[in-house]
This record gives sequence, C-alpha cells and structure tokens, in this order.
Amino acid sequence: MVDFSRVVDNASRAVNNAGKAVNNAGQTVGGFVRRAMDRPLDARRPQTVTVAAPRAQVMQFWRDPENLTRVFGDRVRVETAEVNHVRWTWEVAGTTTTWDTRVDVTEEGLAFVGEDDADTPGPRVVLAIADAPRGLGTEMTLRAEVPAPELVTGAMTFTALYRARALMQTGEIPTLQGSPSARKFEGEV
Repeated sequence: MVDFSRVVDNASRAVNNAGKAVNNAGQTVGGFVRRAMDRPLDARRPQTVTVAAPRAQVMQFWRDPENLTRVFGDRVRVETAEVNHVRWTWEVAGTTTTWDTRVDVTEEGLAFVGEDDADTPGPRVVLAIADAPRGLGTEMTLRAEVPAPELVTGAMTFTALYRARALMQTGEIPTLQGSPSARKFEGEV
C-alpha cells in the first residue's frame, strides 16, 4: 500500500529545494547584472561583433566615409579630407568637435589616426578584423582612444559594429523610427 503522507512530504521537500535553487540562481544573475551595470563600457576596451562577410568586404566597407557616418549615427559625420584622410565631425549637446585622421592599413585591419597635440595624444580608432571561427565570417573588433572620451563610449563602439554588421548583411540598419512603438507621447518633444 502507498503511504501518501510520505509521498506528499517528499514532493514538498522537492518543491522547497527547487524554490531555493531558483532563488540562488536569481541572486547570482542579479549579482552579475549589478556588476555589469556598475561598470560603464569604456571605448578603449575593444568591442567585437561577427559579421557574415569576407574580410575584403569588411575592409572596403570601413574605408567608405559614408558608411562610417551611417554606423556612428546622428552624432557624427565623416567625409574624405584628402586621399587616405578623413574628417570626423562630432555634434554633441550643441558642441561641435572635428578631428582629421589618416587611414592606415595595418596587419590587424584599419587604424584612423589623428595628429598628437603637445598635451594630448591624437584620436585613434582601430578596427581589427580576423576570420571568425568555423568559417562563420569575419570578427570585427573596434577600439577608440580619443581625447574626448565622452564622445565615443563603449556603447557607441558596440552600436557602430552592430549597425555595420546589419548594413553588410541586410543592406539596412534596424530602427524603430516610424514604428508605433517609437511614437512620441503627448507632451514629448
């Protein structure tokens, strides 16, 4: 004969243990999230994204100033200043900052290198490319070392990589513009 009280006790212990395991997992994940949120993304720390495109296409894409303008978004305009030189114009909070950089092809990829001032090093945006594992395309790693770090954040470098991947793979950048979820509410500007 089955002792139902014993079955119920065992089931109750199992449910209780599962609840404790879920709570412990939640606390662990919460700790990871808190640590990640407390540590802002630094543009000097490389951000990496894999794109389903060959290395030659990635290099060609990043050498085009129009593509750079599109992937860095509304706050920057990139244009050719002269052969192998580009001008970056940043517009943030009503302030305009301009950098001229030469475009160097390096062993690792591309480097956009500005001139050093007496007091500060010039801007440097480095794109390293490598074959992705298992032939899955190309890894793009972007690192920015700029005299005004508030202009180029780690989040911005990741967003630029994400947009570049989208453009190369689909021909467009995902956006919420024109979507009902992006509509402005009454009173918003």
